[in-house]
This record gives sequence, structure tokens and C-alpha cells, in this order.
Amino acid sequence: MKFSLDALGLVQVPFLPASASIGDALRLCGDHYGSLLSVLASDGSLFGIVTPGDLRKALLNGKPLTERLEKVANKTPVTLNAADIDSASKVTATIEALKRCYPHGIIQHALVPVIGDQSQILGFVNVQTLSNLVSEVPLAISQRSVLIIGGAGYIGSILSRLLLEDGWTVRVVDALLYGKEPLIGLDGPRLDFRHANALNIDTLVDAVENVDAVVYLAELVGDPACSLAPQTALKTNYLSVTAAAHLCAYLNINRFVYTSSCSVYGASSDPDVFLNEESPTAPVSLYGKIKIMVEEAVLGMTLAPNHTFAPTILRLGTVFGLSYRPRFDLVVNTFVKDAAKTGHIEVFGGNQWRPQVHVRDVARAIVHVLDAPLDKVRSQVFNVGSTDQNHTINDLGDFAAQVFPGLKVELKQAMVDPRNYRVNCDKIKSVLGFNTTMSVLDGMKELKAALDSGTLKDPDTAEYSNLRTLQGMDFI
Repeated sequence: MKFSLDALGLVQVPFLPASASIGDALRLCGDHYGSLLSVLASDGSLFGIVTPGDLRKALLNGKPLTERLEKVANKTPVTLNAADIDSASKVTATIEALKRCYPHGIIQHALVPVIGDQSQILGFVNVQTLSNLVSEVPLAISQRSVLIIGGAGYIGSILSRLLLEDGWTVRVVDALLYGKEPLIGLDGPRLDFRHANALNIDTLVDAVENVDAVVYLAELVGDPACSLAPQTALKTNYLSVTAAAHLCAYLNINRFVYTSSCSVYGASSDPDVFLNEESPTAPVSLYGKIKIMVEEAVLGMTLAPNHTFAPTILRLGTVFGLSYRPRFDLVVNTFVKDAAKTGHIEVFGGNQWRPQVHVRDVARAIVHVLDAPLDKVRSQVFNVGSTDQNHTINDLGDFAAQVFPGLKVELKQAMVDPRNYRVNCDKIKSVLGFNTTMSVLDGMKELKAALDSGTLKDPDTAEYSNLRTLQGMDFI
């Protein structure tokens, strides 16, 4: 074969002298997934290369931001000599050498330096282009990597799949409080699963290595669960989250997504008014109060020491729908469970308003944030849902009656939950172009079909309830 450099489409990447600092390199890398920098010697020849992962590892090992790149760059990168570009054997050897740098089989920076006879850098060639010259077997390349803390849970088990489908390398850290079944069927070199507890700081430090983004989902979810174990809730829902965020800010992992809750709005003084992200918050439970504490702490980290840290807060409506980790302790899902098992549901109060959002739409919203330009999501708070999906509890009972003809709906005067609010979700639509895809009726029909098919266990099984699962655990 015979190929010219022009035909290979060489690209140029940003470069810095070896005397530049880690801080200089991080600023130049910006927020580009899979970014790569050339490090040049004083005579202009290639000294080495450096990735954000190299820089973060150096910081983690105690190097200051002022450390010179000559101390941290990869001085022996895989390169291709321009004179060898028409040699199939040498191109193949280059590709194989690059593969050996990635033990999991996924190449995470897809550019190889092409050098001249004086070691001068001529440009970079895409690895996929090289591979196509000598093989019909495509290389596994993923230039985006994400850590999902709590990736085997109700939301995480869907999000993990969506991101894998989208070409991400996904690392999941999960304590598996509710079992590993939600991740059954997920495998392959782009999934790195770690059975560990995010309360352990060593776990967090190890988990963030070589990732570009972090999504935090590992919490005790819901008012009853937090009320059952308030000290555990403080550790898992506040201390662990803020520790992870501090770590990301220090290491310049700029994208950090935290799922808060619309429960922070509490009991609205006027439920006829739609609340937006600027509205006052008034949580009425420990769960909601901790959410506000985390929001304030994480957003406060953008001030120092890293002004490029870009956390995003997603305030979720009341989530419903079918997941790989089913839950039947959420109001919509509970109505379906009771209707399917007994033909009877109880509606307490009934006039309280709640925003509703399908669990798959929540996962999609997170993907939208990760895909968005950083300036659109930096330090932003978004209500997640759809403005027209605010319903009273009575409305939810009416929907259940549509899905289950003949259903007996019993109205109870007691109001067990004082939260009452309607939420405006227009911001996430206008800023990120996000729209929900599933209504409450869609979710109820989906759950009914799953129960009718027999693919789920008895919906009263403890593992389908956060509270009942936690009640049987020693750490509470």
C-alpha cells in the first residue's frame, strides 16, 4: 500500500513547551472529552504527550499545579514515523502497541503522533484511519468516560445502559443494597463495575481515575428512608456527595451531575403558582433539607480553588415507571401495584400537587447535561420533568382507574405528606432542548404490562421498596 500524509488527514492538537505547568495544560485542555496535548522540547521536537488523566493522576499524587510538564508527560508515547506510513507491518505494530496501553481493550485517546526524521511533530493521525488501512475489524474506541456512583439503582441502571449505547466508557460504583440484578446483561470492555461503598474515601479516589464526568446517584432516597436512619442519611446523602464533588473540583473533573429533588420546594404557600428554579425553597423533611445542603455546598465549590468546576443540579419531580431495578414504593408505582393485586387503592388527602417524571426521562435528562456545552450547564439548577405533568394525587387515582377498569378508589381524609407544589420545567427545555417522552398514563400501562407478563417478582417483595430493604439492614 502507498499512502501520503495528506491522504491520512493529519490533524494538529494544542501544544505546550515542556517548561509549561500542569495548570497551563489543564486550562488548554478545557472540557474536551478525550483531549490530548503535545509537549514540545526547546528545539520544537516532540518531548511527549499528556492527557487530562495524566494531569489528574499527578495532582492526586501530590504534585502542585505549578509542576512542569516535563515531570508528568508521557515521554515514550506510541508514535508513527512518517517514513513508515506505507508499511502495513509497521502500521499494524503501531496499533498493537497502542492497544497494549489500555488493558481494558478500549482506546481512550484516538490520535497517534506522526513524527519526521528529526523527531519533529508533523501532526496526529486518527487511530481508526490507521486501523482501516490494515484491518477490517473496527477498533474499540471511546473518548468519553463517566463514573456513575449508584449505577445499579432505579435511575442508574437505565442511565448506565443509555450511556453505553451512546459510546461512553461507563464505570459503575455501587454497594448493591438492592442486589446486582439491575445490571444483569451488561458486560463488555466499556463497562467497569466495582462493588464498593462510596462512603469509603479510598473507593472514591480510586473510582475517579481517568474519568471525564461523575454522576452521583448513591443516596438513601425518600422521606421515610431518611427518617428511619438520619445519621446514615447524613453520611450517604451529604458527606459522601460533597467529598466526591470536592475531589472532582480538585482534579479538574469539571462535569459533576447531582440529582436533587423538587421536594426542596416543600409545602408551597400558594400551590396555584408554578415554582421555578429561582423560587424560594422550603423543605419539610430531612430528605429535602439535606438536598438543599448539598446543592449549596456543591455550587459553592465553583468559587475556589477551581473556577472551571461545573456542577449541575437536577431537581427531579416525583419519579415513576419501570426500571431494571423496579420500585413499588413511589406513589404512581404503588397505585399500579395495589390495583393489580387487590383491585383497590387508597388516596390520602388527594388535593396535593406533585410534578411527575418517568425514570427513563430522568436518565435522558442526565445524558442531555453530559452532552451539553459546559457553559450551558455550569452551576445551573434545572427542574426535571414537564410543566404539564403536574398532577394532584386525586388525578393519579383517576389515571389508575383508566388503566384498571372497575378499580375501587377509596379517598382518605388524612394527609400523610404535607408537600404541595407545582413546578415549572421550562428551563431545561429551553436551555438543553430536553422534552419528556412518557406520561403518567404511559408509565402505569408499562408497569401493568410488566406485572401481567410475569417478568417481575411479587411487587410486594422487600427489594422493591427502599424502606423495607433498609429496615432489614444492620447499618441502620
